Formats: sequence, C-alpha cells, structure tokens
Amino acid sequence: MHHYQTVLVAVDFSQHSDQAIARAKQLAAMYGAELHLLHVIEEPMYPVYDDISLTATPNAWFPDILESLQKAATQKLHHLAETNQIPTTACHIVTGFPKAQIVDYANQIQADLIVMGRHGMSFFDKLIGSTTDNVLHQAHCDVMTVTLDS
Repeated sequence: MHHYQTVLVAVDFSQHSDQAIARAKQLAAMYGAELHLLHVIEEPMYPVYDDISLTATPNAWFPDILESLQKAATQKLHHLAETNQIPTTACHIVTGFPKAQIVDYANQIQADLIVMGRHGMSFFDKLIGSTTDNVLHQAHCDVMTVTLDS
C-alpha cells in the first residue's frame, strides 16, 4: 500500500464532498499526511459567436460577483475545515475549470492522493466528460472517488 504524504480533497460543498473529507481525514491520520481542501470557482462559458464559444473569466466581466463568490466560498470552506478539525490554512480557493484546476493544484502542492466525491453524470457531463473522470485520467497521482454512504 502507498504511503501518502500530501492529500488533496476537491470540495464542491455537496454531500459527496463531506464524505470525501471524512475519508481523506482518515487516510491523512493513518499516514501522518498533510491535508488540503480545494474549492474551484467555476468560470462560466459565454456563447459569443454562432460558430465559437469564448470563455470569459468572471474577473474580467463581473469583478464584484467574483469577489462575492470568493468571500462566500472562503466562509463555507473555513466552516467545513473547522467542523472537521482541519486548519483553515489548509483551505485553498482557485478560479477556473475544475477539471484542470484540481489536477494543476495537485501538481503544485505535489499531492500524492486526490480524494473527491463521485457524482451522477448529467447529459452535459456525458457529452464532455465528468470532472471526476477527467481528474482520474489526467492526474499524476492516485485518485480516490468516494460515494455517499447508504
């Protein structure tokens, strides 16, 4: 079995995230690993032209909205951390596309395990692939998906 040193939990504030945090805490305690919580504020896609879609970052279009989202996400993530006896210094928020940002952040902190919830796939996810599926295929470390307890 692998000895993990840095565990990253992808948090979207769903029940799946709660389960992922609980499982990651167990693993971090078992291995004496550093634990990080990451929330990605997703960038919206705006159709600009008929034949292409351009991505506009919230920062460029709606700086006040982005600031509000960051404040709300920070409060929620800190609350989750405190509830789970995780230092708020382990909380990280980035803006972008979750599929890419989770993998990028894991690389940045040299995580050797990513823990995330497994979600049911919507029609849109089936067309472009789910975040979980993408992370499973793109990450350069182990990925654990956690389902809700029955």
